[in-house]
Amino acid sequence: MIAAERRLKIYNWALENGSVNVTALAEMLGVGPDTIRRDLDELDREGKVVRSHGGAIVKETGAVRPSYSQTRNERSCEKSWIGRVAIDYLPPTGSIFIGGGTTIAQFAMRIPEVHPVSATTTSPEIAFDLTVNKHVQVGLLGGQLRSDAYTTDGSLSEEALEMLLWDVAFIGVSAIDIRNGITSIDRKAALLERKIIEHSSKVVVLCDSSKLGRLSYAKVGPVSLIDVLITDNNANPGFVDELNVRGVQVVLAEPDVDSSEG
Repeated sequence: MIAAERRLKIYNWALENGSVNVTALAEMLGVGPDTIRRDLDELDREGKVVRSHGGAIVKETGAVRPSYSQTRNERSCEKSWIGRVAIDYLPPTGSIFIGGGTTIAQFAMRIPEVHPVSATTTSPEIAFDLTVNKHVQVGLLGGQLRSDAYTTDGSLSEEALEMLLWDVAFIGVSAIDIRNGITSIDRKAALLERKIIEHSSKVVVLCDSSKLGRLSYAKVGPVSLIDVLITDNNANPGFVDELNVRGVQVVLAEPDVDSSEG
């Protein structure tokens, strides 16, 4: 098989599956991993795919975000483990930012009722749930409500964003890739996430392992912006090592042996 034909097959597989893996491609095509890497590098240069850890991802020109109702119950066990572990990173007092999304919601619901913090969020659902906690002061960043994630885009709070500072930001992400960093599903979300990160002394990212080694549409910034990444214990060990090398503390959440989770 000539190189052009092989690369066409690789690209078609990538289109069909969203991403491809070097090891799997080498086995299917009967060539060495280095040959596949060169093919993927060439497809990357052609703008057809974006290289990621261990493979490549189809280059997106505008992704459709799945609805909140679709993602709410996906990987619920893993999200529960992550939310439980994230509580350990709450500051004793002070201010925190809480992003939106189903994994972050698992964290927010576990904030102890006696924990005196000031919390700002873009999620009406999380804000409402936190109001029952008399020790937490809750602020909601206004903007257009996104039905796909049940959060606001922060567009009506740009002046407030310039003034606010947080001790710790707890955020979810659409995708994390070593080469391309943190990416989000759209430009507005990426700009908001970058602003939140810039105004936070510590950034704790909560995401399940399905979002690691993947790429979304709009770039937020390099992985070095993350202080702590909390994910589940299905994360690729090689990817975890790459993050550690770049100064990111990775915490692998596991089932709680004292509960019925998982």
